Amino acid sequence: MTYFLFFFGFFILVKGANLIVSGASFLAYKLKISPWIIGLTIVGIGTSIPEFSISFLANLFGNNEISLGTVIGSSIFNIFFILGLAALIYPLRMKKLWVKRDMILHVFSIVIVSAFALLPFSNLEINRFEGFLLLVIFAFWLYSVLKEPDSPEDEDSFPAALFTLPVAILIILAGLIGVIFGGKWVVEGTMVFADLFGISESLIALTLIGLSTSLPELAVSVTAAFRKEAGIAVGNIIGSNIVNFLMILGASAIIKPISNIPAFFYADILIAILSALFLIIFMFIGKKFVLERWQGAMFIIFYFLYIIYLLNRG
Repeated sequence: MTYFLFFFGFFILVKGANLIVSGASFLAYKLKISPWIIGLTIVGIGTSIPEFSISFLANLFGNNEISLGTVIGSSIFNIFFILGLAALIYPLRMKKLWVKRDMILHVFSIVIVSAFALLPFSNLEINRFEGFLLLVIFAFWLYSVLKEPDSPEDEDSFPAALFTLPVAILIILAGLIGVIFGGKWVVEGTMVFADLFGISESLIALTLIGLSTSLPELAVSVTAAFRKEAGIAVGNIIGSNIVNFLMILGASAIIKPISNIPAFFYADILIAILSALFLIIFMFIGKKFVLERWQGAMFIIFYFLYIIYLLNRG
């Protein structure tokens, strides 16, 4: 049964992603706001639910390697593989505001988590007060996004008015349910396969779980790239990563401090920071504010080099 759900989960993921992109595009059109805002908030938060459930529960039951590793692994996969693949499909054109406000905060969110978790004064833990600070930063960012929304695209770039606003919201909700359950079934199948090979918890978290819980983001961003919806494709990833580091780890630490963090996570969180920095740097190399196909290919190469490093580390 697990193997059936594994493959059926992929089918549900793809269908759910199509619903999310269609509904999100039309919702942005009806509300006269940019798809980027929808991608950052509704889609970004919604597709992070698998990471939240696994990271939160893992910390609650004392599996800190899985809790932090899931977030770090998902972040690296999101940037290097998902955005890399999306850029290969269609070059992703972005805006200055996206870089100045959201991508900078993306880098900062990873840096502050690494400071809380891994610097000597932190005792290798994220305590309740630090978790509270992460949630405050997240709330402030969310407020700034909603207070200073990105300008909408030209109306010609939006889909025709095929359904009403309530129907668009229901379509997004149906899509989110699809990607959540689809992702859950794929994760369960992945864990069964991993057990057969006797892989360590940290390696499972950084690779298989990080990858599996990012399947909703993968499905949504790739679908959006095929439809040339750069705002949803990139906003989904940036929003998801910010949610992962600030909201998920913040909420988890408030309920139970994330302690006894292995020191070997230094290298992984450094790579997560570098992935976020590379995304910003690439905005100023080649075509300004465009993630081009060759850059997307480099991101994918970086990801596979990281996987080789993990496999050698064990």
